[in-house]
Amino acid sequence: MKLAEQFVPPSSKLMNDYINGDENLRRYFSYNPDFSSFDSRLQKLQKHNVDRQRLSAVIRNYMEPYGISGKAEEHLQDFEDGASVVVTGQQAGLLTGPLYTIHKAISAIVLAKQAKEELNTKVVPVFWIAGEDHDLAEISHLYREINGRVEKLNFPHVEYGKKTASTAILNKARITDFLNEYFRSLPETAYSKELQQMIFGFLETTETYTEFFSALLNHFFNEEGLLMIDAAYPEMRKFESEFFKRLIELSPAIAKEVYTAEQELVAQGYNPPLSAEEDAAHLFITVKGERILLKREGETFTGNDGKVRFSVDDLLNIAEQSPEMLSNNVVTRPLMQEMVFPVLAFVGGPGEIAYWSLFKKAFEILGMEMPVIMPRLGMTLVNRKVQLLLEKYGLNFEDVAVKQKTKQLKADLLDAVREKEAEKLIEDLEAKIQMDYDSIQQRMTEVSRGLAPLVEKNLQFHLKQLDFLKHKLEDEVILQNSVQFGHYDFLENELLPNGSLQERIYNPVSYMNEYGMDLVNQLLALDLKYDKNHKIIYF
Repeated sequence: MKLAEQFVPPSSKLMNDYINGDENLRRYFSYNPDFSSFDSRLQKLQKHNVDRQRLSAVIRNYMEPYGISGKAEEHLQDFEDGASVVVTGQQAGLLTGPLYTIHKAISAIVLAKQAKEELNTKVVPVFWIAGEDHDLAEISHLYREINGRVEKLNFPHVEYGKKTASTAILNKARITDFLNEYFRSLPETAYSKELQQMIFGFLETTETYTEFFSALLNHFFNEEGLLMIDAAYPEMRKFESEFFKRLIELSPAIAKEVYTAEQELVAQGYNPPLSAEEDAAHLFITVKGERILLKREGETFTGNDGKVRFSVDDLLNIAEQSPEMLSNNVVTRPLMQEMVFPVLAFVGGPGEIAYWSLFKKAFEILGMEMPVIMPRLGMTLVNRKVQLLLEKYGLNFEDVAVKQKTKQLKADLLDAVREKEAEKLIEDLEAKIQMDYDSIQQRMTEVSRGLAPLVEKNLQFHLKQLDFLKHKLEDEVILQNSVQFGHYDFLENELLPNGSLQERIYNPVSYMNEYGMDLVNQLLALDLKYDKNHKIIYF
């Protein structure tokens, strides 16, 4: 295994400016995203009051059903003894979701280790699972490669309605069929049988999206002792009771500051990360199993087009008596995270960091400051076949994944092998038919103007048939040169599937099927430097 690095420019202007130190943007954050910020942040955390014993017990109780490794116990003890944390998180995707979920966890672990060395103090990695999320369509799918195409395989989720990932009880029969279909698309390897036994074993012992996700994540990072907590875990909700009260009371001020920050960023030429509204409550409430987004109408909180209404006192009582009914949105989740944990740094992807650019004043309203916001590490895994094809055509990772040269190479190849004489014959015939039909239309409309649409319809029929011939000709030419076209398609599917980096499309299980069950440990064994370069890992 060999590690290489390549800077991959972010697709968003905001992310590009953030990692490259644009001063106008950096003022929306409390710290620069580098290790030089950690010492100052650590000093500020000395004043951060945390009920470490109680919180540690909540985390331990959550993780216990999945198994707490010796390293995880060590991290829990470190936290109780005063360690700060590096936090990352994600929704509970099927088979842990896209590779970047695993990359986030790896990033948090690597960052915590490096911060520990830099600061000479204990730092613990924590994964915050957004089990409160009810957008099941976003997590109920996998991507696979079928016959040279990258295909989205959707798991039917309509039966769960608007339940959250932590309350939707998986239909075991349907998800078993779904996963079996997915596994049939993977090549049979020395790891396939054991991998599938492991996946279905965890499916058998878990009930919800979040439990299935947690079991896999805990297994993958068992040796590293990654701590996990589900935001929707009832014990965590009770722990957050007083924090919800603060978010309810300060809701108008938080919404105003987030809205103002977004308007300022838009005025500077950035896309709106959130489309924030001044009357947003930035909280959800669950009523009769449905998670409902709240907004403010004066002193009242409403939802579901006014069908549910709560006074401030109503919500404060709910926060006191039934905090499990409340949950956060993208704005209040970071605020809650900071109230719960002594966060040294948060590891996020491009979309999350765009959201965080709106929150600095909101943190200040709550008497806090933003932690150091660190972009997650980006990674691409490159197998031997890809390497051989890159060498064969004189290409590299940047050529395919950044410059997208294969698209031009396919166009050049098609131009070189086209049957140009036959194409010209078809084009000449098209031109002649167009001219002849002009004459036909002129004569027929002299008889009756009502015949004009019929003539046009008949013309389009013949042109469509000629267009069909052209496409069949092109298909045949491509088929006769299918090996080289297939090679270019394969490189794109591996390094830039559907026009996105590999880590945004494929899940880690397909790579474990190829590289081994210990893939995560193999990646963590690499000398991963925490910087803005994309990591290219050659197997």
